[in-house]
Parts: sequence; structure tokens; C-alpha cells
Amino acid sequence: MAEGGPDAGSAPPTPSMSSLPLAALNVRVRRRLSLFLNLRAHVAADWTALAEEMGFEYLEIRRLETHADPTGSLLDDWQGRPGASVGRLLELLGKLGRDDLLMELGPSIGAVGWWWLSLMITCKARNVTSRLSLHSASLQVPIRSD
Repeated sequence: MAEGGPDAGSAPPTPSMSSLPLAALNVRVRRRLSLFLNLRAHVAADWTALAEEMGFEYLEIRRLETHADPTGSLLDDWQGRPGASVGRLLELLGKLGRDDLLMELGPSIGAVGWWWLSLMITCKARNVTSRLSLHSASLQVPIRSD
């Protein structure tokens, strides 16, 4: 849609998330990602789960394990692949359930943070709505007319 269209005032002008290159992530954000994802935890997805979501093969992941900062190396390798963008990274982190990362790093991403925040709110609302519809469907009790 052209600038100045009906939705022009509804959101701050930001580049499309799908077109914002991963190189837009500064060093500080990348380091913070590494702090969270380099740790191997059984309760949260780590960098290896992210690598699989990004389409990396088993042997590529094994090679990345040898690096001191596997998350940083993963981001460096992924940014040269088709489809790699800031928006896609945020989507994958959300898909992996890493809301902690999204909450921590969203504001650091800058102008992209507004898009991220609206995405998070939309995803949470959809999740709640779908859960409510599942519960309401299972709680329906027929009324007796005797």
C-alpha cells in the first residue's frame, strides 16, 4: 500500500520484517541472544533447537558445537541464507516458546520492537482464544427439560 494510505497513521513506519536483514541486529543484541541460547537447558529451547528451525542439518549443528559462541556462529551462518531476517528470527523464537527472549530483547531491537510487540500480543491473544474455545466446547452440558 502506498505511503499516506488509510492505514498510514496506525503504526510507526518500519521496514517489512521479512526484508529487514539479520545484519540489522547489533552486537549487543547478538551477545544477549548468545547468553540465553548458548546454555544447554532441558526446560527451554537452546541454540540447537533454533538451528533446526532455521533448517540447519545435523552435521552443520555438530560443527557449530565446536565454536566458543555457537549462537553467534549460527546467526552469522544463517544470515547468508535465503529467508533470513530479523522478523523470521523473532517468529522462530516465538515458535520455540522463548517468550523470555522476546520480552528481553524486543526493546533492544529498536523500531522493530513495535512490530515485535504487536506480534506478541496477537500471538498471545490467538493462543488464549483457541484455548477458551477448546474449554467452552468441552464444558457444554445439555439442559434437561423434564
